[in-house]
Formats: sequence, C-alpha cells, structure tokens
Amino acid sequence: MTTALIITTYNAPRDLRCTLHSVLAQTVMPDEVIIADDGSRDETRELIESFRPLFGGRLKHVWQPDEGFQLSRIRNKAIAACTSDYIIIADGDVVLHPRFVQDHIEFARRGAFVAGMRSMLAPGPSERLREGTYHGHLAWWSTRMEELRIYSLRAPWLSPLLRNHHQGSVRQLIGCNMAFWRNDALAVNGFDEDFTSWGEEDREFAVRLYNIGLKRRNMIFSGIQFHLYHPTRRNDDTLAGNGDLLRAARSTGRTRCERGLNLHLADGASDE
Repeated sequence: MTTALIITTYNAPRDLRCTLHSVLAQTVMPDEVIIADDGSRDETRELIESFRPLFGGRLKHVWQPDEGFQLSRIRNKAIAACTSDYIIIADGDVVLHPRFVQDHIEFARRGAFVAGMRSMLAPGPSERLREGTYHGHLAWWSTRMEELRIYSLRAPWLSPLLRNHHQGSVRQLIGCNMAFWRNDALAVNGFDEDFTSWGEEDREFAVRLYNIGLKRRNMIFSGIQFHLYHPTRRNDDTLAGNGDLLRAARSTGRTRCERGLNLHLADGASDE
C-alpha cells in the first residue's frame, strides 16, 4: 500500500512550517506529501521550496489562484496529482504526533474510510511553536490545551473499542483528519466543488462514501494531531446553505457530485 499525505493551506506559512517539521519526524514517512494550496502568496511557496531537499522528492506543491474559499477544488486537484493507493488528509495548521502516519496505515481497511480527531492547543504553546521557541514534548498530560485534551492521548490498544462509534453518522467528522482509498474517492468524484464557503464539504463527501457502501472506522486514541490555536473561522450564515447540500446528499442517496474530481483528472494537476 502506498500512501499520500495531503496538507491543505492558505496564507499561513508559520503554521505550515510547524506541520512540515512534524511530518519529517514521522516514524513512517508517506510516499507522497502534497501541499494543497488554495491561493497562498509567495511566502508559502518559498517556504515549501526550502523544505524540498529535506523530503527527498516526496514533496509536491499544488497551487491554484485565490478565488475565495475553494477548499473542495484544491483537495480534488491534490487527489488528481497523487498516485498513491491511500490518502490521508490533514490541515496545514496542525502538529502531527510522530506516529500519525503509522497509525493511519495500520488502521486502514478495504471497504472503509477513517475519521480521526484532533486536540486544540492553547494560544501560548501555539505561538511558541510558530516562533520555534517551544522545545517540549507535546503530550496530553503536560501541554496547555484550549479544549479536547482527551483527543491528544495516544492509546492505540483502546482504538478498536471505539472504531464503530458514530457508524453511519457524520458527527465528529472533520476533514483535517480523515483517510480513504483513492479509488473510493474516484468512485464518488471527490469533493463537491459547489461548496464555496466554509463548512460541511467534508461531511457531504463522507455521506457519498456511505452511499456507495463504505463503512466508517472512527479513530480515537490513534492518529493524534495538535491544532494550533487561531480565532474561529466559522460563519453560520454560509454554514446553513452548505447544510442544505449535505442533507440533499443524504436524502437522495446520491453517490457522485457533478463538479468534482472529473474536472481535474484529464490533465492532472501540476506541481508548481
């Protein structure tokens, strides 16, 4: 099984630096690391270029112009650009536990997708990590958390007990920590590019995976990630409209979106 780690980012190079350093510390490296960049400025590109020698050819930068919130589109472009069997998605504002990729690989099963969780760091340690002045070990018992401390505990022997938690549901499903087979993403045509504002695009994708017969494997106490603090980007007005798209996918049982991966597979996505 070959694996790709797709990392989404938008004009947050200090956060992305933390994420990339945590990728380099993985016990098992993914075969591909693809930065899915939704229109960042040159500072992000320069940061990625500085990391290329450290990744030994694994690192790709997939970029698109800044045309507002186009997370679904850039995820699709990244999926089109990768060649690996299995895809793990993370955001560019998290610090990954050293066994994050290893845990995902061990948790993968055919006929299923994986929904993981994240803990939320407090402002203090988040800023010190961005500045490069935090030299401690991120751990559930010692690091200051804003919330969700329990999800920073790595205890993989407990994970099987909760793997069927929320089966058939999209509760506690977040796009910053999920994984799926590339062929399954192709079967549902990837993420729906009708989502052009924050929220629910990851859950709607999961509903279509359910609709083709996949099971959800909930991953708690494994695949740990620490989210760097920033003010919330939640927008309840746009979230309501996105919720309509989510409910439509569930009520109609649709398996494929109209505007998705099909827009990018013919010519692939170039590495900037």
